[in-house]
Amino acid sequence: MNKKTAVTATLLSGALLFFSFHKPADNKKGFVVKGHIRGLTDSAIYLAYGTLGTMKADTARVVNGSFVFKGSVKEPLYGMLFNKNYSVKVDMFVDNGAITINGSVDSVYDVKVSGPAVVNEFAKYNQQLLDTRKPVQTIYEQMLAAYKANDSVALKTTRAAFDSARNLQTKQAADIQMAYIKQHPHSPVSAWELVHIVSDKNLEESSRLFNAMDKTVQQSSLGQEIATRIKTLSSIVTGKQAPAFTQQSVQNQPVSLSSYAGKYVLLEFWASWCGPCRAENPNLRKDYQQYHQKGFEVLAVSLDHVKENWEKAIAQDSLPWTHVSDLKGWKNEVGQLYGVNAVPANFLIDPSGKIIAQNLRGEALNKKLAEIWP
Repeated sequence: MNKKTAVTATLLSGALLFFSFHKPADNKKGFVVKGHIRGLTDSAIYLAYGTLGTMKADTARVVNGSFVFKGSVKEPLYGMLFNKNYSVKVDMFVDNGAITINGSVDSVYDVKVSGPAVVNEFAKYNQQLLDTRKPVQTIYEQMLAAYKANDSVALKTTRAAFDSARNLQTKQAADIQMAYIKQHPHSPVSAWELVHIVSDKNLEESSRLFNAMDKTVQQSSLGQEIATRIKTLSSIVTGKQAPAFTQQSVQNQPVSLSSYAGKYVLLEFWASWCGPCRAENPNLRKDYQQYHQKGFEVLAVSLDHVKENWEKAIAQDSLPWTHVSDLKGWKNEVGQLYGVNAVPANFLIDPSGKIIAQNLRGEALNKKLAEIWP
């Protein structure tokens, strides 16, 4: 196929995808997901589907590895099939119509999903991502075997190979993801993928990709989430004033960001259940002890739900700075204001209230503070 023919085929494919993905949903008919996972012994299995902000989950009874879900969606949405311990985890798209799932618990990378056009399109795309993970999984199993055998030589070798394979896989997956988004501006799958990669580091490119999408995709629930995230992140880029807020402290007292005017303050987002956050706390505590008397403050916003867990983590990690939360988890209002969708995350704010750096960890934070107070 020559270049001209290839371009023509791509355009025709895009047009067909547009009409397939965006035909009016038959909400009265809804969807029926029929699945069979060989070797599945769980009594129940779950199907979560929706957008990042509006995910719902259904439960189905498993009989001899078979199960059925029924429901209805107003538009195609991402879904995930999983069991209690996640030994089965299948990424998929859900749309009204008949959907089938077939596979085995012994080969979760080869579970097949088929159904309406968008379901098939995502399955094809997702298989490309899964194929990049297989070599990593193979080396991981070798590393685990070396660990269990207490073979230090093999463990060192396989660990190095695992790190290399994982880095390669991350790049391959990112390349596949970006290529898909660029080549399928009419697909809701592209919206689902884009909403996951929008960050303060790629706002300009993300905005271009979103603006290139079909209007129907932009106006979908996923599209609206992308637009909201781009708008939010645009308001908290380095160099802009930090958005003001007030939230209750662990002692149930209101604390405002404005009360830190005239000081350098690190706005730290964390949670008691976040392992990387807890691992970073000793480094942050060391920097706080070194620079607090010079005017460095930390204001920690917790994404916890349970106050007791929050209080226990503060005490266990000996965190002397001010802590606030509304105990709404990922829906923490300050977290949403600052576009936080992963923790740990932080913003360094100067005495005038301007954001001067983001996501400083370990030596990076110490280096920045040393620049401020040589």
